[in-house]
Amino acid sequence: MKLKARLVTGVLFITLVACGLLVLNGNLRVAVEFTADPAAGQGAGRAAQGAETSRYGGKAVVGPANKKLLNEEYGVNSNVSNGLSAMSSGQNPNKSPEKGIHEENKIVERPPTVAHKLQSTVQKNRTSQKTGILYTGSKLRRLFQNPLYNIPERVSTADYLLKPARWLHATAEERKHIKLGENSGEDDKSANGNGGNFTNGGNMQAPVPQKANDEESIIEEVLHEKKPWRLLQFGITRYSLYARNDPNVEEVLKAIRTQEVTYVEMKPGGTQLKLFMEFEDTSIGLFKPWRWPRDRETPPDHFYFTDYERHNAEIAAYHLDRILDFRRCPPVSGRWFNVTSEIRQKSEDEKLLKTFFVSPIGNVCFFGDCSYYCNTEHMICAIKDHHMLEGSVAAYLPRWQEAPRKTWKHPWKRSYSRVRKADWEVTDGETFCRQVRSTPPYDKGRRFGDLLDLTVYDFLMGNMDRHHYETFKAFGNNSAPIHLDQGRAFGRTTHDEISILVPIYSCCSIRKSTWLRLQLLAKEDYRLSDVMRESMRTDPIAPILTEPHLLALDRRVGIILDTVAKCIQKKGTENVLLEDLKDT
Repeated sequence: MKLKARLVTGVLFITLVACGLLVLNGNLRVAVEFTADPAAGQGAGRAAQGAETSRYGGKAVVGPANKKLLNEEYGVNSNVSNGLSAMSSGQNPNKSPEKGIHEENKIVERPPTVAHKLQSTVQKNRTSQKTGILYTGSKLRRLFQNPLYNIPERVSTADYLLKPARWLHATAEERKHIKLGENSGEDDKSANGNGGNFTNGGNMQAPVPQKANDEESIIEEVLHEKKPWRLLQFGITRYSLYARNDPNVEEVLKAIRTQEVTYVEMKPGGTQLKLFMEFEDTSIGLFKPWRWPRDRETPPDHFYFTDYERHNAEIAAYHLDRILDFRRCPPVSGRWFNVTSEIRQKSEDEKLLKTFFVSPIGNVCFFGDCSYYCNTEHMICAIKDHHMLEGSVAAYLPRWQEAPRKTWKHPWKRSYSRVRKADWEVTDGETFCRQVRSTPPYDKGRRFGDLLDLTVYDFLMGNMDRHHYETFKAFGNNSAPIHLDQGRAFGRTTHDEISILVPIYSCCSIRKSTWLRLQLLAKEDYRLSDVMRESMRTDPIAPILTEPHLLALDRRVGIILDTVAKCIQKKGTENVLLEDLKDT
């Protein structure tokens, strides 16, 4: 009996243990399943709240704290437009910022563009921390998601440069008054090669506008245009050369880097050699060759007008222009070229061909024909494998007959003399500024603000060689200047040429949007040297700038901000900042 009782007791004990294990296993499974679903219950609410509050990469942007956040984010001590965050999502500044946040999320549903892809990547890189929201990954992407880089651009039909572009954006009624067979501006017969008249013939001709009686065929051609370089030209407006989200910019850069060269000839004029290059998609680029290593700087005793032009300076200038959100410099990329097969054998230009030779160590060289630096003492030679040469190629603007340009003398132009000084150097700064501001086109409209933007741009690069600038004639005086020819920039890393800033500290003026972006680029999260390094690293001939040049950019941002701060202290914010955000 005792044995039987013990057996029954043992069976009951084992059964109880098994039941306990089954219950425990079920609880664990439920717990695991619950924690594996972060979108359930309160987890989803916290995730949604985190996504909503991380939009600006800082504290929550909800309710009346908007203005405070923007002041802290930009480091701005004066009033920033209350509606800036709402404007970045295309909303009325007087509407609730929360509505703007929710409606901005709908943008992702549009056909993807470069900007949308960047936004998607940034969202994935965000992580929540106890101290707030911290971004990881690309500083450049984060910069372009900032509200200052998403202010809507209001462009009307008349703001487009080329008539095909105006026609595409026009209403049915407006199209009746657009004659596609005519030029976009007045035809300048005396261009003499400036801006796209190729004097040596060959097959290097951009599309010629057709006559008005062929309007139907022109419309058909415009509607079915697929070449990125032409679509990029369709996007040129009186304000910029391309839109922020224009995917054709990357397509054009890709073509410059990879397409076969079909024709080459020299660009007439200028002190140094430049080549026109035509590619297989019939696009045209302006080539500047390698002259000296990245780390070789301009000797201190040299005058600015005796310096070599640097191909890498043109590339860096394009990236800086884009980061400052000017977008007035044509896209530029670096590339390696075979001097023999891609330049000499692709050219029919006799003046160029007769300058080719082989150096004593077997490198293929040439020097071309120009005003100063085209001789055997200033030859251009292959720097790798006896045939390979690196250079920069800039996407070309529409040909002169289609979109003529006007050249303006820069008011603060230098004398280009070893002994003579320019007028602004021997005149009181404030007096000279008043003279400039009372003279057209600087007495009204946007041009004076554009000139100050150009000053910021040149100072950051150390570019003293800004004697003239160009605008499109079709827009009259109400047009932003085109940022061209920055080859003498980025020459010195330890010297900051303060005289370039004369227009800003003599006039005590700067555009508000430019000032805000500079404050942003001075912050650790958006530091200019970091976003420049990131922007240029995909170029085929990277690195483009040495580290000392990148660090000099940060130092110069600080100098500009200090200069403006002194002006604000002296004259007041409202008298220094040129308002350009109020009506956007």
